[in-house]
Amino acid sequence: MMCDNLVIKIINVIVFGLAAYYTFTPNGMMWAMYWMAGGMLFDAVVDLIWHFIPNKKDCSK
Repeated sequence: MMCDNLVIKIINVIVFGLAAYYTFTPNGMMWAMYWMAGGMLFDAVVDLIWHFIPNKKDCSK
């Protein structure tokens, strides 16, 4: 994942929290799958964009 981006981490916690909520509601399993797939797609797209940004700070330190 990206280099310590707090906003993206908070968004991911909210999205996966909604997925966990819908998992345990009646007839909500499909919504949980939508939220989980959407969250993973969002994370992958942001990571790909972050990879191509020039002059980003190095996370290996």
